Amino acid sequence: MAEKRATSVVEEAKLVQLIVFHVGDEELCVPIEAVQEIVRTGPITPIPDSPEFVQGLINVRGEIVATINLRARFFFPTENVEPKHIVITRQEDSLFGILVDEVTEVLRIPQTDIKAPHKLMTTIHEDYVSGVVPIEKRLIIVLDLARVLSTEELGRLSEITRKHREREDVEPLASEAKTQEDIPSDVVGALAQKASVKQSKSKKPLMREGRSNK
Repeated sequence: MAEKRATSVVEEAKLVQLIVFHVGDEELCVPIEAVQEIVRTGPITPIPDSPEFVQGLINVRGEIVATINLRARFFFPTENVEPKHIVITRQEDSLFGILVDEVTEVLRIPQTDIKAPHKLMTTIHEDYVSGVVPIEKRLIIVLDLARVLSTEELGRLSEITRKHREREDVEPLASEAKTQEDIPSDVVGALAQKASVKQSKSKKPLMREGRSNK
């Protein structure tokens, strides 16, 4: 019985959770560890003279978040498209928003189901792809957010958000982004569970005082 339980624990440890979303005709995903939360797309404050793929700034729980349009980042058509969700990720101590067409599900699969990418499998440049997940007739692309948000771009966006915090004459941000609205319930549940586990791990165990025997 103990051996069966040990085997079950090992198999469970090999499972990975991926947040799946659509951008254009592509079905993409990122590891749940890379996602802090997902918010519904709302008013976004534009940034003058910013790159085309930088959509603007949003307010998430009082924090200023630079938002990137993933369609524009990958040179997909952006006309007549209304992205539904923003995936919030923390990279190098700063928050960034990834504007996507729609978040659809959380995928739980064995680590071995993630295969090495091939440049002919997708229109997205191979530098931004860390793997692919073939499931029946679907091919889900695993993005490498650290490369999508390159070091140079991270620095530029971090500087933009810093200046926005410091300036008093800057255009005020729109109202705070709405969270958990129109987000699939399994995605919300998975992110809540991840946050709970992270919080429990951060708590240090209390030290008990030893009792001396007289």
